[in-house]
Amino acid sequence: MGDRSRPGRAEGSAESGSAGRDGRPADGDPPALARLDRRFEASTRREAAEALGNPSSSMSAAAGRIVEGLFEAALGDPDEAVRAAAIESLYFHGDDHVDRLARRIAERRGGDDAGDGAREAGRGAAETFSRWLEHDRAAYRMLGATGLSAVGDEDAAPRLREAFDDGDARVRARAVRGYARVGGEAVEAVRPLVNARNDLVRGAAVDALVAMDSDDAVELLARAARRGNERLRLTVVRRLGALDRRDATGVLLGSLRDPSESVRRAAARSVAGVIAGADAVPAGDVRDRLLAERPFEADGLLAVFRAVAAERAEGDRTGASAGAAAGSRGRVDAETERYAAWLYCELLEAADPTAADRSTAVEWLIDALDHRDRLVADLAAAYLPRIASADAAADRGDGGEPPLGVDVERNLRALASDETASEAARERARAVLRRFKRAVVEAAADRDVEYVYVRWPADYTESYNE
Repeated sequence: MGDRSRPGRAEGSAESGSAGRDGRPADGDPPALARLDRRFEASTRREAAEALGNPSSSMSAAAGRIVEGLFEAALGDPDEAVRAAAIESLYFHGDDHVDRLARRIAERRGGDDAGDGAREAGRGAAETFSRWLEHDRAAYRMLGATGLSAVGDEDAAPRLREAFDDGDARVRARAVRGYARVGGEAVEAVRPLVNARNDLVRGAAVDALVAMDSDDAVELLARAARRGNERLRLTVVRRLGALDRRDATGVLLGSLRDPSESVRRAAARSVAGVIAGADAVPAGDVRDRLLAERPFEADGLLAVFRAVAAERAEGDRTGASAGAAAGSRGRVDAETERYAAWLYCELLEAADPTAADRSTAVEWLIDALDHRDRLVADLAAAYLPRIASADAAADRGDGGEPPLGVDVERNLRALASDETASEAARERARAVLRRFKRAVVEAAADRDVEYVYVRWPADYTESYNE
């Protein structure tokens, strides 16, 4: 692929496969794919490349061959307009294709050289990508920012910084993300893009600050998390989980009190993800801070950690299809899900039972005994008797409503006999029921309350007739 000049004949894409085109469409291929062949006029090839960027559902079976054809056109078509149209269409098939295209161009420039030859080739690729940053076609500028971010050189950071005010949002986003990747450290240069109206640019600017991983970068992220609009705050708390730093985690803990439920939930997910790594921020420290600040009386904090623990983890093959899973923001890794469940249980156990209705919480713990993740289910089994027993011991037997708003024993018995539940869940329910009964008696004894465990009404009469 040349810079405003006619390149050599296409060699095909190393990443996209080796299928060639002979001007005749294969069965099921869209006619536009065959019109990329150089037997057709340049205007026809350009129109074909543009059409392939907006494929209909009927073209899905040929998606791989379409991408291959666009790669060949982007790499080797003799007409610049055709190449630019192919780049644009590859982007619409997935922006990762632009990354792969940039790598392919760099590889072709570099060849198989080693040592000084490879360094010279790398500089040549960087110079080409730098020139493309000033191209009049946005597709080339986008590819230039992408490629320069990948190959880099001593002048890459300032060149990418110059592209921060490009008229195309894709170029700005790739330039700012690449700027941090090649070693750019000027936080002030990134600051204006953090408040950009375009979501793509704003997210890239936050990514750049996270990649910088400096005190100044975290300070700017913290300010954005406190004062930005909801979309910016959401972007920040989602990205901050990648920073294994105490100050960044402090920002996330503050965002757990954000007025937006979406932001609070994202912050809870990021907090759980940070402590799952168990590196610079120990899980116990996060738990202790949450317990010390006690921001959970109104059930807000409990609700967001419960929501994260209930999300479908990556790799879970039940429910949604793999395709839906890939694009879902409602997916967490298993370790994050487990730590969210642990924090939830710790906070629930410490929560003031008179300050919030805990029936929803206890019902979730009972349901979680059949959780798809065995460790989450085991956590629920371990905490449920402790959380439910003290209140039950104090209030059971007065003839009123169950103290927690839910009849724990009855629900456990129902789960233990539920044939639709897994055998592991039924066994947990039976084990928890035994511990619950024992814990209720012990809690009552600790409170100096005369308590007789009653399973059937006759039990009470018999206990006093012996």
